[in-house]
Amino acid sequence: MHTYDIAISFAGEDREIAEKLANSIVLKGFNVFYDDYEKANLWGKNLYDHLIKIYRDEAKYCLILISNNYAKKLWTNHERRAAQTRAIKENCEYILPLKLDDTDIDGILDTVGYIEYNHTKFEEIINLIEEKIQKFNEDHGIDYSIIELATVLKDAFPEFTAADATTKCPTCETYQSLTETKLQLDNGDTLYICKNGCQPIIVISRPEIVAWPGRGYRIGNFVIRNASDILIQTNEMKNPFKILARKAALMKAKPNDK
Repeated sequence: MHTYDIAISFAGEDREIAEKLANSIVLKGFNVFYDDYEKANLWGKNLYDHLIKIYRDEAKYCLILISNNYAKKLWTNHERRAAQTRAIKENCEYILPLKLDDTDIDGILDTVGYIEYNHTKFEEIINLIEEKIQKFNEDHGIDYSIIELATVLKDAFPEFTAADATTKCPTCETYQSLTETKLQLDNGDTLYICKNGCQPIIVISRPEIVAWPGRGYRIGNFVIRNASDILIQTNEMKNPFKILARKAALMKAKPNDK
């Protein structure tokens, strides 16, 4: 299973564009490798080996922001070579070139289809990326299904059912059992929607998604993101168990560091 739907390779000088793209792709419900999302995860790692693995093995696509700055950088060429290894090995459309200027990059032929950033509407670029990822999922039989909280907590609370959990909607402030909420799938994330339709109140993120600090709790291969405290009380429990709310639980994109 790929950890990321798409990995973005870019020069530091083009970070503003890269971040805008990353945030917009995340809003579509996809998992993006963008270095600023993973500062804690990257801290202390051998970046040479780790980035090879990400750009060669762990994404469905690699989005390369081609520019004069990109051509000059050692690390970007390192990332590009890793991506090219994957593209050649699998003989697939793995690299998605997005040209920020007229620079040519070694190893990326003029015959490879590309998009020109300055001549394409931003929304169209995001929609094209969404189409590519969805087509990849269809071609590879990837069908994300609803994952309920009971599935995530089955090891810790084997007897737990949706009727054993209550939470509050931050909008209407109504307390409700999970049996009263509406379940919805959003690009691999399971949403528990307030019974009054106000907003998602719990999100179960799909396997391998990265949870930045303050956003959610990793339990096994899943991440629970709850806007209000979840109170769990089964018949076998003497005292209730509380999953505390996280401030950034429902944010789609990571807030800028202060």
